[in-house]
Amino acid sequence: MVIAVDFDGTIVTHEYPNIGKEIPFAIDTLKRLQKLPDHLIILWTVREGEELEDAVEYCRKRGLEFYA
Repeated sequence: MVIAVDFDGTIVTHEYPNIGKEIPFAIDTLKRLQKLPDHLIILWTVREGEELEDAVEYCRKRGLEFYA
């Protein structure tokens, strides 16, 4: 199963272009889904360039890496 998730308003509170506060249980839930067989998490966001890199790094530091 491929699951596409937004960053702002889904993983963190919506404070674009800044990174908002982490939404409770969002990253933990996505990490649990990743552990299931055939589950791929895609980051689907309007962020690009440095803002996108910041969002990906924010998640990576918390143990969440995206398939795409």
